[in-house]
Amino acid sequence: MKRKIKIVLSSLFQDAGEATRGLEIADGLTANCPPGFKADITFLSHGGQYEKMIADEGYRIERASPKMSCADFWKDMKTKDFQFIGDEKLAYTIAQGEIKAFKAIKPDVVLHGFWPTAGIAAKCTHAPVEIAYMPLPFAKGPFSTFLMKDLPDFIKATAYLPDSLRKKIMSLVPKKLKLKSPWVRQQTLCAAAKKLGTQNINDIFDMMKADLTVVNDLPAFYEGNDIPGGFTVTGPLFAQPKEDMPVPGEINELFNCGAGKIKIFCTLGSSGRRRNLLEAVAALRMLSKNEYCAVVLCPPSVCGLEEARDMIFRYDNIFITDKFVPAAKVNSMADVVVCHGGQGTVQTAVYSGTPLVGFAVQPEQQINLEHISERGAGIRLPSKKWEADKIADAVETVAHDASYRKNMEELRRMLMHTDGQKNSAQAIWKFIGARFA
Repeated sequence: MKRKIKIVLSSLFQDAGEATRGLEIADGLTANCPPGFKADITFLSHGGQYEKMIADEGYRIERASPKMSCADFWKDMKTKDFQFIGDEKLAYTIAQGEIKAFKAIKPDVVLHGFWPTAGIAAKCTHAPVEIAYMPLPFAKGPFSTFLMKDLPDFIKATAYLPDSLRKKIMSLVPKKLKLKSPWVRQQTLCAAAKKLGTQNINDIFDMMKADLTVVNDLPAFYEGNDIPGGFTVTGPLFAQPKEDMPVPGEINELFNCGAGKIKIFCTLGSSGRRRNLLEAVAALRMLSKNEYCAVVLCPPSVCGLEEARDMIFRYDNIFITDKFVPAAKVNSMADVVVCHGGQGTVQTAVYSGTPLVGFAVQPEQQINLEHISERGAGIRLPSKKWEADKIADAVETVAHDASYRKNMEELRRMLMHTDGQKNSAQAIWKFIGARFA
């Protein structure tokens, strides 16, 4: 008789990248389940526009309190001053809701992405096994040594310094000082964790620490660096293109009829801000209508569609939509991707072999983009430099320098030889098998 393993997968279903990675992990665990086990997977959610994607795949969803409005991630989480959740009471309430759900479900395994309250709740309930899937090896050692090679974008005083000088300054910053960054300390979440009875959570790394962490990134980015025990780099994990999801007719028409034009796909995702998107649209207007055409995604939670479209009146070479599109397919049609640094967005560009111009809204995204820029496959603009003229200049540089495409194609070859979904699932099942033997 097969042993049933109850897995609760807790993620943030207001964020496309987190929801997509959660679904890919679940599909991988189902497809690669060993003969002696049966995967019983439940998704835990506080609500979000990507819940439907999970339900459509046939997975069970349990609701945790409080239910979020799902209209605006930044407002829902009261994000401020580098705090992922900006209000201590809210952080406490969310984590308490997850604790209650875990106690009711009684999972054998708590599985979570970059969702700190799930890590807190797993530790508060003494989950038999806690497993995390992360975009990077989030631990004190890597973060204080080789992950952050440039000064964080949120330091306004250094944002306009030359890249080489910023990196030189960063190399001189003591490790202990790097670990005192407000983004690392996450004071509201730590305060909430202590009120819930955990005394050993002092920063984001303590929240995310698990029995096993699978890192969903290209192994080549970490060659020659020390990866801590309990971490394994399994390869990229992102939404694979589905043959039954067509590219919208307006996009096909614009990209296919613009013979000889340079095609741009602008996708800032749900983690972008209104200002970021409008600066990108302003940059596209600065490019020659005869040389460029562009498709822009405008998530309702980021910016109103009409406001964005008002900016392109008489610009028939730019199409803006708030509808979901098959990102991998549209990426492959483009010559340049303009994006934020979310891992799913970056990996989709790599999958398509399309060079990028991007900015980061937090350190993880900055690191993702640095991996690309260091390989000469794109340009990262510090968030304080995310201005129309600088975006337009960067797009023209990438579009007219063939080395960016060539270097991204090399990363694409690496990605195509790495099955991140299968590797992640096999690593997780191997760990589970050893624990429940």
